[in-house]
This record gives sequence, structure tokens and C-alpha cells, in this order.
Amino acid sequence: MFSNPFKGLIFLLQPLFIMTKSSIKFKGALTIITTIVLLFSFFNLSIAQSASNKQTNIKKYVRVDIGHGAMHCPFLSPKLEGKLKEIKGIENFFIDRKESYATFNLPSDTEMTLESLKKIGTDTGYPSDDVIITMDSKPIKPAVKQK
Repeated sequence: MFSNPFKGLIFLLQPLFIMTKSSIKFKGALTIITTIVLLFSFFNLSIAQSASNKQTNIKKYVRVDIGHGAMHCPFLSPKLEGKLKEIKGIENFFIDRKESYATFNLPSDTEMTLESLKKIGTDTGYPSDDVIITMDSKPIKPAVKQK
């Protein structure tokens, strides 16, 4: 019935305070106690909401690799970069034309899928086999070069 045990205790004891001879002092004390309980309640609510916001701030980490080092192309690479930067909610965009990849973060509730990201690459002009998309809930480590 009561979400806060102190609130329930005050509610139950309130008639006792009012019925005493020096009810003015008890009413004042009751007001102070009620104020303190309300402040703690709001504080607890704000902590719970903050924790909820942290859960919704989870990101998707994305890496777009273009095979055969094709991201050095002076025509397709800027076009792909522009299309990727248009994605709603994109953050921390980084492109390495020499190594032929781009990385960025998306909100976890994004509607972008592996297929839709691959379509951006192919619509830009890259062959489908050359567009490799990696998406994860953890940061994606850079690929290790084979020697």
C-alpha cells in the first residue's frame, strides 16, 4: 500500500499527534518529518530515473569495411562518408581511407540494420561483396593486419 515505509508510519501516527494537548508542536514536527520523507522520496525517484537513463544510453558499435582498399577512391569514398553521416543519431564517426574502413556509434534503438547499412555502401557504388558491416553492443577492435 505504501511505497515508502516512513510515509506509511507518518500516515498511521498522524491522528495521535493531532489529538494531544500540544498539537501545535506535533503538527510542526509532523510537517518537518513529512517534508524530509518527501525529499527522500524524490531523491530515490531521481536515482531510479538516472539508472533507467543509463540503460537507454547503450550504443551499437559499427564498423564498415570496404574490401580491396577501395575507400581510397576520390569519388565513392566522400559519397559514402556523406551518406553514413546522414544516419540519425550517429556519433563518433571516424574514417580511415588508407585502411579502408569507417567506425561509428548508433543509439541502441536505431532502426539501422546490417542490411540497411550494406545497402548504403552498395547504393554508393561499391560492389556488394566488398561492403562488410560489423555491428556489436561492445566496441569493435581494429582488425589485425596479416603479415
